[in-house]
Amino acid sequence: MRCCILASISLFALSPQAQNVPPAPTNFRISRITHNSITLRWDPSPGATSYEVARNVFSFDPFWLNLGNVARYTATITQPRQTGRYEDFTVRARNSSGHSGTGGQISVLWSEIPAPPAQDDSDHEPYVYVPPKHTPIPDTLNHLPAGIQVSNWRDGAQGRRVGAAGVGRADVIEQGLLDAVDIWSNVTPGVEVCFNQPGRVVFLDAAYAPRKLFDLPAYQRDGMTCTTINSAGTVVLLRGESPPPQQPPSQPQQSQTQHSPPALATAEPHETQSLSGCEVRPWANVKFRQSPPGGEIIGVTAIRKWLPASEKRYGYFKVRLWGREGWISGRFVYTRGDCGA
Repeated sequence: MRCCILASISLFALSPQAQNVPPAPTNFRISRITHNSITLRWDPSPGATSYEVARNVFSFDPFWLNLGNVARYTATITQPRQTGRYEDFTVRARNSSGHSGTGGQISVLWSEIPAPPAQDDSDHEPYVYVPPKHTPIPDTLNHLPAGIQVSNWRDGAQGRRVGAAGVGRADVIEQGLLDAVDIWSNVTPGVEVCFNQPGRVVFLDAAYAPRKLFDLPAYQRDGMTCTTINSAGTVVLLRGESPPPQQPPSQPQQSQTQHSPPALATAEPHETQSLSGCEVRPWANVKFRQSPPGGEIIGVTAIRKWLPASEKRYGYFKVRLWGREGWISGRFVYTRGDCGA
């Protein structure tokens, strides 16, 4: 699922070139959201006399705006729902000796800013996804060409048939491209994709750049070759043997591309489990803690990518973010690989 606002807080700090340079600001965060603005805050740095914020669009070199000796900044945009751009915000401290390293990074998709967050201390940030109040996107998945059927999708999911240029991978095309459909936007677990001809199915996962190739398990239903996906990407039908006739599973089976949030257990084991080959991918904004389950909150991340997990305890996974290790709740991540009990 692609969320409405991405707020990934990076805690990288460059080593100061002089002893008198202030340390990087900490706890860089979003404190308020309106329909066309966000307010950023951070904790003051000892020795700082002013702070600078950069707004970075399309990865150009940032322009640093000196705010003076304040610990907040409100960014606004005109007609936020009319633009699909991302914008990165970073902050640093300054004094007469120079500036610190960056104390954080927050990325915003302006076109889908949700309502202001509720104040709570749960691991699931409530403003991760709010159904859009603006005019719904046309349901292109209901109007695909003959030969492709997509079902079990929610409003906002989009798709189109693509050819060799849309697939864009010579190593895939050479295997015998028969058909392909690209699906994006609000892709939720269990979306079913069916082609009206036999073959084998692969998936180019849009969670990776460049897109990573996975084989997908397929089945026959009503004479069609079907599979299920849980994230945005391109489903490709290649020449090959027909899949066995069977009904789709009631719940998406876990594989490299099929994954679902773990069932919530009544009591999570408190012993530390060492993990090997486990990866987790947050599907909601989740708090990054020093220790589970109620340790100090380092920050809040909305990263939507696979993260290697080295340990598991109390249902939390130990991952590495922003140059340091911490824990995120297993209630709000997809898993793949051997991720323990």
